[in-house]
Amino acid sequence: MQGDEERVSIGFPPNSRPTLSQVKAAYRKKVWESHPDLFPLYEKPGAESKFKLISEVHLLADCTGLSERPILWF
Repeated sequence: MQGDEERVSIGFPPNSRPTLSQVKAAYRKKVWESHPDLFPLYEKPGAESKFKLISEVHLLADCTGLSERPILWF
């Protein structure tokens, strides 16, 4: 996944430079919107894949260790 795709998946414009706190806030919002337990059984597979994607983006942001500086994905 490329940087623009990651930013868009959690709700930022493609060329934005969010800080870690902004990423965390967006992650929490997207997790709440896509958590598989909130969907009926027939929609769970799609919700699970979206949830995993959002979790992967958050993990990448945490691994950068950039604290409050803008996050740059490569």
